[in-house]
Amino acid sequence: MQYSISNWIYATEDLEKSLQRLAKYEYDAVELEGEPDKEKYEPKKVKKMLQQYGLKVSSIAGMYLWKEEIKRDLASSDKKIREQTIIYLFKCIDYAKLISAKLVIVVPAAVSKLAPSLSKKEDWKNSIKAVQEVAKYAEKKDILLAIEPINRYETYLVNSIQDALYYACEVNSSHVKIMADTFHMNIEERDIPEAIRIAGNNLINVHIADSNRCSVGRGHINFKALIKALKEINYQYALTLEPLPPVSDPYLALEGGISENIFDQYAAESIMGLKYFERII
Repeated sequence: MQYSISNWIYATEDLEKSLQRLAKYEYDAVELEGEPDKEKYEPKKVKKMLQQYGLKVSSIAGMYLWKEEIKRDLASSDKKIREQTIIYLFKCIDYAKLISAKLVIVVPAAVSKLAPSLSKKEDWKNSIKAVQEVAKYAEKKDILLAIEPINRYETYLVNSIQDALYYACEVNSSHVKIMADTFHMNIEERDIPEAIRIAGNNLINVHIADSNRCSVGRGHINFKALIKALKEINYQYALTLEPLPPVSDPYLALEGGISENIFDQYAAESIMGLKYFERII
């Protein structure tokens, strides 16, 4: 399996410092924060650093936070917001192509928005229609879209693996698949390994954090059973680490409020634990 880390958890940290950490702990790839307009993600500089540290880009993590200053919401009742989000995803797809990433993560409704704009049915329709438009562009660029289910306490439209499968089926594109996130699955799924088996060959990315969102081994998720299920479905994509300390606001990382020592410790612990389970199964 490939091992990656989503760099949005490193907040405002210099990208080269993050890549040095991944190389130090023998990761294969990085999942880059989906902010292609930021100076730190200038393609030529990024490609040079990737080559220097022997890393690839496993995926682009689309960012869908609902804030006053920026609203990204594929399900919004406001056509202007939907169109802005579609354009944002076009940029993420273009960026993925430039740096040889294979997929872009899509969250069907804004994160931290907990109720529909109109009704869940209408928001679902709006979101499906928007992603169908994005999917056509992704097909032309040969970039996969990974639908991410997020727990009910952070968003409302697509929460479970089954929700994501229904959603991807309705979008009906060869380039729209789904992903899993063990932290969210711990809340939404009755049986995490079985949900992985149900996802099967539709699964193209897995975010990894323990039940408390910390690094592997600091909570109660059975990662041995998870790795076994992934092997059973012949999973060929990245295991993307996304651990955060147990803070009141999980997006504190975006404001740069987490110690660098924690970043190092979590990166080391997580890959060590996962590689152990991969080795013994």
